[in-house]
Amino acid sequence: MARELGYVSPLLSNLAVDHSKKVREGLVAPLLFPRITVGKPSGKYAVYSAENAYKVPDVTMAGERSRAAEFATSGKMKDYATSRYGLKSFIDKADLEFMDGPFKLWERQKTETLVGKLELAQEKRVADTVLNLAGRSTALSGTGITKDKKWGNASASAGGDPDGAIREAIGKLFYRPNFMLLSEAVFDVLEFHPRLLEKLGEANMIKKVDEATLAKLFRIDRVIIAKGRADFGKRTTDGALSVSSIWGNSVVLAHVSDVWDEPCAGKTLTVKYQEADGQGYVVRTWSEEDGGILGGEYVQVAHDVTELVVSENLIYTLKDVA
Repeated sequence: MARELGYVSPLLSNLAVDHSKKVREGLVAPLLFPRITVGKPSGKYAVYSAENAYKVPDVTMAGERSRAAEFATSGKMKDYATSRYGLKSFIDKADLEFMDGPFKLWERQKTETLVGKLELAQEKRVADTVLNLAGRSTALSGTGITKDKKWGNASASAGGDPDGAIREAIGKLFYRPNFMLLSEAVFDVLEFHPRLLEKLGEANMIKKVDEATLAKLFRIDRVIIAKGRADFGKRTTDGALSVSSIWGNSVVLAHVSDVWDEPCAGKTLTVKYQEADGQGYVVRTWSEEDGGILGGEYVQVAHDVTELVVSENLIYTLKDVA
């Protein structure tokens, strides 16, 4: 039987939107590349450089009928095109027969599961974009106490210099970063790192590092520990998993903003579909006779998005630090 609005379910679509907000609370991509809704899947967006922020043209108006020089406040425009991402899942009608309510329990469970997978996939896309920006990262290696060395196994002769490495990375951005991302593996190394504790000072009686002390030490508004882990490989016949951190052994420094026309690290553009209450996620259901005892029903969750770098000079990554 056809669903409302040509198989699109507004109730389930709104459920998907609500659940996606809960899922994103444990992820980093929505903070690093905030979501902005757009009216169509292609168009233009502004990219920014240090010149946009700091270049001041000649302001002199010489002569009685002189004209002021023109200054363009916006960044250069680049084309964008969104991509569609979605997943579907089958529900046996024999199970649906026993579900009541505005949307059946299994429809809700399937929708929430698919939303979680789509959000993790987007986290991976943003991580891949940020970690692979050309010329915007430094990889640490080897042992020692200088800023180019890894931070693990801190001792008198090892453990690198996290303070020096992070401060040097901060200097690579033309605005001071207001956001720092650390993977769990990195935080495990820094939590009791003697050189950071020394920088924080004995007078503060600080015996371990946390998000608040890191924010204070580097004057950064928000420090986040990225906990996203998943297996993005193909399914194996034996069901074995290879789970890894989405953000690897990295520290990402960025200047972020959710204001559309401000210089920032990046944005996620999401196409607004009116059938789904304008929030991006679209959930469709349709009958499938070939399956189950009584046939079945498919639930599909999809969104139309793209993840864009607005200013690569407002992102810098320290890689392989742990």
